Order: sequence, then C-alpha cells, then structure tokens
Amino acid sequence: MLVAALLVSAFGGLGACQSSEDDAASGTPEASGSPGRCVYTSAFSQAEECREYTGRGWTAATAEADCKALQGSTFTGGERCAYPETLGRCVLGGGTDDAYAVVFPGGDASQCAATQRGCEMFGGGQFEPDACEAATEDPGIGTGGAVFQWPELVCVEPEAGEPAGQSDGKVCTFGAISGCTEPGRRFTDYASCEPVFTQRPYWPAPPSDYKTPSDDPRLSDPEWLAELAWVTEQTEACGCVCCHSENTAPAGPSNWYIEAGPIWTDSFNPSGLALAAGWVSSAALGAYPPDQNNGFSRDVAGLPTTDPARMVAFFEGELERRGFTREDFADMTPFGGPIYEQSLYEPSDCAAGEGVDAAGKVTWTGGGARYVYVMSADAENPGAPPNLDLPEGTIWRLDVPSSAEPMKSGIAYGEVPASTKQGYPADGPPEELVPGTKYYLYVLADVGIPITRCLFEISP
Repeated sequence: MLVAALLVSAFGGLGACQSSEDDAASGTPEASGSPGRCVYTSAFSQAEECREYTGRGWTAATAEADCKALQGSTFTGGERCAYPETLGRCVLGGGTDDAYAVVFPGGDASQCAATQRGCEMFGGGQFEPDACEAATEDPGIGTGGAVFQWPELVCVEPEAGEPAGQSDGKVCTFGAISGCTEPGRRFTDYASCEPVFTQRPYWPAPPSDYKTPSDDPRLSDPEWLAELAWVTEQTEACGCVCCHSENTAPAGPSNWYIEAGPIWTDSFNPSGLALAAGWVSSAALGAYPPDQNNGFSRDVAGLPTTDPARMVAFFEGELERRGFTREDFADMTPFGGPIYEQSLYEPSDCAAGEGVDAAGKVTWTGGGARYVYVMSADAENPGAPPNLDLPEGTIWRLDVPSSAEPMKSGIAYGEVPASTKQGYPADGPPEELVPGTKYYLYVLADVGIPITRCLFEISP
C-alpha cells in the first residue's frame, strides 16, 4: 500500500479546514494542552489516521468542526493521539496558529519511505519519524518510493487481428502516463504500466458516489452512447488507464475507472470532470505534442485525445448534468499538487555549501541527487517530463539513471562521472560560467523532489 495515499486525504489543506472553522462557533483558544484529537479513516487508503490540533488558534469547537468533515471521524476533546506504535507524524503549518499534525499508527517499515515522501512532497509538511527513524532513506515519487523511470518509446508488431501500425508497420508508444498508443488500440497491449507507476504517486481511491438513474434517457440514446464509447476508446489508448482500470491498477483503481457501470464517467469526482473538460488546468502534469503521441494531445482537454473539442464537449455535458458550471471551479488551484507549487517557487541566494565555486565544484544540501541543473538566473523551474523538464535557460543538466545510485554533492561542473549521463546539452561540454554572473542551481533527489534551489555567482 502506498502510504502517501493517506496523506493526500489528510492534506486537504487549511483551506478545507478554514471553511469549517469559519462556520463553527467561535471560542477562546486553549490556554494549554490540546483542544482534542480526531481519529478518522482516510478516504483514499481506508487506513486509520489521527489528527492533532497543535496550533494556538484551534479551539475545541473549531477542531471538532474540522474533524466532522473527515470520513468516519470521532473527535475526543482534550486528548492527543495515542498508539502503542507509530510510523511517525507529519507536522503541517508548524509554528503557526493553524498548525496540526497527522499521526500514522503502525510499525511496518516498508511504508516509511512513501509516508515521508507523502508528508513532505504532497503535504508540504515536516515528517517526524518514530518507527521510521532509520528507514526513510528511499528516494522516488512513485509507488512505494520507486525511482522515476524515464519514458521510452517502444515499437512492436501489432496484436493479432489488428491492422498494421503507422510506423513502418509497427505500433510505437511512449511508456508514460501521458503517452498514448494509436487510436483504436489499447495502451496496455503496447506498453507496460510498470514504469508509469513510478512516474506519478499511485494509490487506490474510492469512486464518486454519483449514480445515473436507471431511467435516465442517455442509457437508451444511441448517439450519446456512441460518444461514451468513443471517450472510452480514447481513454483505453492512453497511460491514464494504468491507474484507472480494475485490470491494471495494482491495489484497485484510483477514483474513476473505465469498468464502472452503467456509465463509467459517473465514477469521476466533480473536480476530475473539470480537469477532463479543461475547466481547471492540469498543464503542470506534462504532456507530449500530438506529433509525438499518435495524434493525442492534452493542451485543451485534461484527458489525452485526438479530438479535443469533442472530448471537451462530452465532459462539459457530464458536468452540466450534475448541475455544475465553469464558475464553480473558477477559484480552484490548477492540478499538479507539489509539481504545480514547485513551478511557482522563487529562488533566493545560495547558503553556505551550495552553488558552484571558482574551481567548478558543484555542491548542494539535502542528500543524494538524480538531477542537477545549472541554469540562467531567470529560468523557469524544471517541471514534469516530457515537456517541462528542460526549461529555456538550462545551461547544463546531469542525470542519474534509475538503475544507478544517486550522485553525491561535490561533482565537477561539465564533467560526466560514471553511472551518470549529460541531459543537456545533447552534445559537447556546457558553456563556461562567467564570474560575476548570477546562475540558478536546481537539484532534485528525483523528478518532483527538489532538495536545493538557489542563486549563485562565481567570484572573479
């Protein structure tokens, strides 16, 4: 089980908590101790979690109101979370009036890496290990902390009974969550989901409880059913199906899934429908251009499609029949979670032990790295592959393959040590750094996990 899942449900953020607080009766903050604890079931992992309200701004009333919004919750005033053994706790908003902590019961060390990554990457919190004290050094954003596997283009013969492929008779497909095979074929027939599970955190999550009434006219409308069949075919051609099918998702689908009936799009939550319709941006998740992706694009509709207008029209219809308008999502944060948030990051000057010195020594803090960028000071932050990982202004990038150990701080600028490869420039050495010019050092433990982001200049 990917323990990061439970963090996503717990980390609805203070925005969700705040709305409950605003509606709750006001009260005087507790003078000492805790206003209470909330034991609840994660809507995603179905595992027990416990929330402690640690900030001075919480009262028993506001804490209880927040707790009521969580699945299967029980609030106990004046007590803290207490278990015989815990993996650790994730502190969110530490030092602020709205601070709280999520406590994870249990002692299975195999869940530690994912728990820590979920806390720090998805929640933006600080993980304080207990049973995980010596078991959290496992880099990666994918299932179980697996290292990101770079998408590869795989070309194979078509399945028996299917027509010849469009690439000299073969069918070529990127093994990526944003990759798609040729229209009318199934992604899982032409690419493996194994690398896909390393490219996004996966967890099983319950579908929406929305159900189309049995007497709905759509169920007997040939034209509408034909559109549903087309949307299904388009979806089955793309890597999204790895996490959204009962046949491929390792521990069960993540929210919506194509086998749900009688209308599988009922399994979408409203926000997912808004993504699919393009009402809320998901650009931060990355996408291939259609000429590299068998004609599929994701720049208009949130799901890859060969006909964006048709896909948007279908999902706008799904939103309309549930009573939603575009204005309902006008203030929704774009999709991408920490990947989107990282795109907004504004770097400051490097601290001691960070940067590139006059001898070309590159140093950073935070541990081993799989990607080291040296960029112009005004470059955008690196984002998700395949189209956002090499921002304009990149001067040099050094990569470590998923099969090798991360590199340690102290490498030489422009050199390519064993078990690494130069990601940019494609050929030859990078340009020399000019003394007195400011540059941007961006170092990642893995895709989506920055550990050093700062501005430096080489002294004359």
